Amino acid sequence: MRKTYYQELCENTPPPLSSSPLGSKPVNLEKRKIEARKLSQLMTEKRPFCFLRIGDMDLAYLLAAQEGKSVEFNDNESTVGGTLASGTPGISQQYATRLYNALTLGDYVDFHERLYPMEHWLPRLQLPRSQYLHRNPDRETSYLSLTWLEFEFKHYCNSRRIGIAGAEAKLLELLTKQVAWQKESEPFWPSKSEIYFHQVREDGRNLDKNLDLIKKDLSDFIDFNQIDTLFLSLGGGAKILCYELSREHNICTFDFGAMLRALTYSACDGNRSTRSNHSPFLFRVPFNIYMSAIQEAFPSLSNEEILAKAHAQVILELLSKEVGWSCSYWEYNFSKDNYFYFSQSYQSYLKNYRYLAYTSSTTKKELKSFLYFCGVNSLTIEGRVYYFIFRIKAKLQELLCKLKQYKYFNNN
Repeated sequence: MRKTYYQELCENTPPPLSSSPLGSKPVNLEKRKIEARKLSQLMTEKRPFCFLRIGDMDLAYLLAAQEGKSVEFNDNESTVGGTLASGTPGISQQYATRLYNALTLGDYVDFHERLYPMEHWLPRLQLPRSQYLHRNPDRETSYLSLTWLEFEFKHYCNSRRIGIAGAEAKLLELLTKQVAWQKESEPFWPSKSEIYFHQVREDGRNLDKNLDLIKKDLSDFIDFNQIDTLFLSLGGGAKILCYELSREHNICTFDFGAMLRALTYSACDGNRSTRSNHSPFLFRVPFNIYMSAIQEAFPSLSNEEILAKAHAQVILELLSKEVGWSCSYWEYNFSKDNYFYFSQSYQSYLKNYRYLAYTSSTTKKELKSFLYFCGVNSLTIEGRVYYFIFRIKAKLQELLCKLKQYKYFNNN
């Protein structure tokens, strides 16, 4: 199979110094908190204003366009698998010029130098930003949105008309009505603000085709609710629309990225039934409350998709967690606390969702993948038994293959 431009970029990049692409949360946060306060001040005083971020896949788009090459990502939104991870910006190169313009002219751009492999690729990018525009000052203050969400979001939203849009917007709206969520989110959530929610078209699927239709939907949403600040989670499309809508409506817009998943404690993007590539963390949401909200927010989910999301959500309990920081999908921490919450979620899963595994051949396959994960990590009795049998079968197949080879050579 031909390598994509993104794969070639990755292969030609020095390996990371740490197993974590983002690294641990900085111990001394003062510099980051000062920059977050500065961002809030800009958001308060300047209209129009937009805050944008460059991710590694966004940067690959820009570099490909700059070098006259094509860039594509191997992605299929219909893939289902609670133990799998996937994600892309969702837009093709037809939007490269609009993305380039947004990041060139955007009021504040976070260049995400802390995120591997950004600092290796950024020197190649030719982005003629004006000296009068704003950006994160250095690597230490990059990846700022989680710090801003942790320390500034609640205060900034006071006395404002806030719009929150994305594939998880309906899910968040439903969770805000739950007492358990309200209790956990209290340090971060502006409960006394006027907040309006907008679920994007097709739950964020087919973004490449729907981008301008979504823009029209958002424009109507802004006008109807007289939105002052729009927080938009929409992959690569958010950078384009945040810039354009801020100008067209004279408002503040914020490329919210995975922050909607942090506020909902989601293992999966709203438009997928696979695990997200990374998981920002603020607080936990009880499994039963989360899954009930998922089924109400996405009523057309198939049994296979519900089961996959349930498996992903159970696995999320085992990821490393630092409040106000994010970790990649492979960064597990089998601590006492994580295992306790995993066990709680697993029991709720057994009671309310396990029966779905026996409704079709695809759900049975999904269950096997989950049991294999549990067995490899010695997490449940059933998982251990499944993995033990799996290894015996693999050994028997290996011996059978050797036996056939032996007989073949002896007969010839």
